[in-house]
Amino acid sequence: MVALVIGAPVALAAPSSGTGAAHKQASSENSSSSAKRHPHLNAAADPQPKPDFAVSFNGRTVVQYGSATATSDPGFNLAVAGAGSSANAGGGLFNFAVADHNSTADATGGILNFASADYGSQAIAHDGLFTVATAQNGSTATITGGKLNIADASNGSTASVSGGDRNQAIADGSGSVAFAGNGSNNEATAYCGSHADASGGDNLFVTTPAGGCQ
Repeated sequence: MVALVIGAPVALAAPSSGTGAAHKQASSENSSSSAKRHPHLNAAADPQPKPDFAVSFNGRTVVQYGSATATSDPGFNLAVAGAGSSANAGGGLFNFAVADHNSTADATGGILNFASADYGSQAIAHDGLFTVATAQNGSTATITGGKLNIADASNGSTASVSGGDRNQAIADGSGSVAFAGNGSNNEATAYCGSHADASGGDNLFVTTPAGGCQ
């Protein structure tokens, strides 16, 4: 019994020494692990991209950073421009122009005209009522006058609507051209570098190429 009682503290003391060493090793490993998890403790010193953004509303500049430009006229018109782009909204009421990635958007005259351009494109909506012009990926969309007209161009194409009501021009693909207008309820759709013209009458529907893309 005496041997057991005397031996007990000795037995307990031995692990204590080992545990201390293990604790030091674990602490060292934790510090190393923490350093691995946070390799960029000086991230604040890394160069940050400069903002390129502008907003103009109701004739006043709200935000202006970098090379982006946005202009508007009184009449609750709103213009928003992103990287390397310019947007203008004015000459009417509630017009909205938004451009990004080296694009240009212009929504002027009339009421509730919307122009949106992205990735090297141009969108124009002039003197209309409830019109929408959208262009993407090196394309051009233009609306001149009329009401409830839509022009949508993408991937290097051109879509245009001139006058009339409820006309729609849709173009997709490099070199494609769609034109609708000078009438009502006309729709022109062009794909694969083709040309479609639905104008000069009413209720005209033209899609090219007729047999689809080959």
